[in-house]
Amino acid sequence: MKRIKPKITSRGFTPGKRGTAQVLGELQTAVMEILWSESPLAVTEVEQKLQKNREIAHTTVLTTLDRMHGNNLLLREKQGKAYVYSPRYSKAEFERGVAQEVLSGLLTQFAEPALSAFVELVGEDGEKLDQLEELIRLKRERMENGEK
Repeated sequence: MKRIKPKITSRGFTPGKRGTAQVLGELQTAVMEILWSESPLAVTEVEQKLQKNREIAHTTVLTTLDRMHGNNLLLREKQGKAYVYSPRYSKAEFERGVAQEVLSGLLTQFAEPALSAFVELVGEDGEKLDQLEELIRLKRERMENGEK
């Protein structure tokens, strides 16, 4: 599986929130959802889509997109006089990157309790436990064949 290098969780991880909002603010989450559903989009197009659910200034959208590009969350390309933006990662890649960063942080600092808690939580659901066992079996096979 592909590992995402840039820090996605640079703002931190908020377990009480749902989905992408666990690592991004409310506005950035809305922007990502818009761009995952349709891209590339110009600043004014993103602004129009955001306006459906909130009052927002053009400069706020412009600044947010620029910062998200600077944080490697978005790609941008010049089209005429304007930039168009698209996500650097698919939603699945982004979510996997978040999981990798959070779990890596836990395993680096708290290896035994993190693994123990993970197995305990997965063990509450027989299907998830079977899935974990299968993933471990496949990983061992790849390692035996010299793969990462």
